Amino acid sequence: MRPLRLLALGVAAYAAFLVATLPASLVAPRLAAATGGQARLANAAGTVWNGSARLVVSARGLAFTVEELRWRFLPSRLLAGRAAFAVGARLGKLRAEAEVARTPLTWRVDGLRGGGDASSLAAVLPLLASWQPGGTLAFEAPSLAWDGDRTMGSASLEWRDAALAFSAVRPLGTWRAQLEAEGAAGKFSLSTLKGPLRLAGKGTLPFPGRPTFSGEARAEPGREKDLEGVLALLGARRPDGAHAIELR
Repeated sequence: MRPLRLLALGVAAYAAFLVATLPASLVAPRLAAATGGQARLANAAGTVWNGSARLVVSARGLAFTVEELRWRFLPSRLLAGRAAFAVGARLGKLRAEAEVARTPLTWRVDGLRGGGDASSLAAVLPLLASWQPGGTLAFEAPSLAWDGDRTMGSASLEWRDAALAFSAVRPLGTWRAQLEAEGAAGKFSLSTLKGPLRLAGKGTLPFPGRPTFSGEARAEPGREKDLEGVLALLGARRPDGAHAIELR
């Protein structure tokens, strides 16, 4: 083999080695720049292709830390025109996993699923800390896509056997929120699967933007006295006995 070909192979092999071993810490400044500092990586370890870090989020009144974020490159997805990673995350007692990919036109999240103890909600929404939420959360999204302007896909969230510190009624119920997104805003609905506290309503979720919701809360027949304190906190009582829940 000619010396020049040997040199070229050596340079190519060394370049491939450098790319394969790019440290995960290189991702941190790119993420911070892309999100205007609203999302930051800390304690990054491993490589760009297979690594881990802590994710610190501070945006729109939210401030929380994903204690463990892991990612692994999926080279087989390149055949489908996707640069994809298997991603796993842990926040308190909540865990999630999904496949996150970039195509020529969109960002995609496929196979999102996760859940855990509802008490971890207080880490995301500090206002809930005094409510001491209990029960179990379960969420999933078969497929979500975003092209920079429009979001498409569906997702669901269930709060099972929910409990709150200021109510002796346990559990209060199991509730389900369903999101359908097709365009610049998604539509979501809230329904009760079981339990004495009946919640229902519909709303919109702009991407990005402030959500709106209009719904109601009422007690299961015969449980009005047990739930009067919770109902009073959720909204004003209407003539029909239900309590209005409004978010504008």
